[in-house]
Amino acid sequence: MEKTKKAYEIVIDSIKEQIMDQELVLGQSLPPEREISEKLGVSRNSVREALKILTVMGVVSSRQGAGNYISGNFKGYMVDALSMMFMLDQLDYDQINQIRIGLEMRAYALAVKYAESKDIIELQEYVNALDQSTDDEEKAMYDKKIHYAIAKASGNVLIMNILDALSDVIDIFISEMRREILRTEKRKGMLQEAHKQIVECLLKRDVVNGQKALMEHFEMIDKIIHKELERKSQ
Repeated sequence: MEKTKKAYEIVIDSIKEQIMDQELVLGQSLPPEREISEKLGVSRNSVREALKILTVMGVVSSRQGAGNYISGNFKGYMVDALSMMFMLDQLDYDQINQIRIGLEMRAYALAVKYAESKDIIELQEYVNALDQSTDDEEKAMYDKKIHYAIAKASGNVLIMNILDALSDVIDIFISEMRREILRTEKRKGMLQEAHKQIVECLLKRDVVNGQKALMEHFEMIDKIIHKELERKSQ
């Protein structure tokens, strides 16, 4: 016996179908709640419930005074879901970091193949800005920009969005450790040298040595973070 759909599920399915049929596209406004309600024969409360669920999923967002629209904010949905898994002890730093490293290594290989001159110029600008900065928070920002730029240069939107979400989740739980990572001049120098090698190898289209520099970068950070996590658990 087929299960009877709940009213809010009818609304969600209708919006999904319209997206699949390209009747609704990214950035397009949804009809008013009253119109959706009348068209589908459901209450406005059911429409509101459906829109809340789609908002949590990252499909729909709302603008003040302009109603709801198709946003595709899936990164926000991933960050919320992964953060909750982290808080419920279903994920730990190592598990998130393993996925991040695997995806970044793949992103780098794709970037070596597909990066355009503008992508490499952007990366060089971030590395230079990081080198000249004397502010630890600013350095952390440029470090994130470098890794995001590599993901963007890969040309793979899914990798880019997942890596961006993973980076945000890691930041939520180890933000205070960034100062420890950059605490000594020796560490700062080693990290910056790794960044330079990563960009230079990208320019030379050298995937092997570029990935080697990327892995050394991750291993150094991983070692510092594990040391801090162990210290805090004592």
